[in-house]
Formats: sequence, C-alpha cells, structure tokens
Amino acid sequence: MTKGTYAKLAAAALVVGLASGCASTDQLKQMQMDIAKAQETADAAMAAAKSADSRASAAMDAANAAQNQADDCSERCNRVMQKAMSK
Repeated sequence: MTKGTYAKLAAAALVVGLASGCASTDQLKQMQMDIAKAQETADAAMAAAKSADSRASAAMDAANAAQNQADDCSERCNRVMQKAMSK
C-alpha cells in the first residue's frame, strides 16, 4: 500500500471513531485539516519522487550515450594502433 492509502485508511478510522461520539465538531474539523495537510505532503513527496525518477532516467540515458561513444573511440584507437603496428 502507498502512503496515501495508509493516510486515507487512518483518516477513515479516525473519523469513524471520532464521529461515534467521543469528539466534538471542532476536533473533527481539525482532524480533517490535518488529514488534508498529510495528503498534500504525500502528494508533494510523490511529485518530487517522480521528478527525481525522470532526472535519473535522463542521467542514465546520457551515461549510456557517453559509454557508447567511449566504446566507439576505443575501437577506432585499437584499429589505428593495429594499423601502425603492422607497418
């Protein structure tokens, strides 16, 4: 389960428990505000994680391209070296 799912389950359990007569309306409103804030925080964390994943993927693509160029260069250098040694 994700953080959001846990937050929603916890919120539902708290609302049911509080609504059953052991909390005032003000306490319920405060709890709902706290839940909304927790959800906003979870949403922001998810957005940051997606952004980081996107940047990591771009970095991996750049690293793979650099490795391919290095491999090509190495092959060319080896051919030049073999050609020079055969003379």
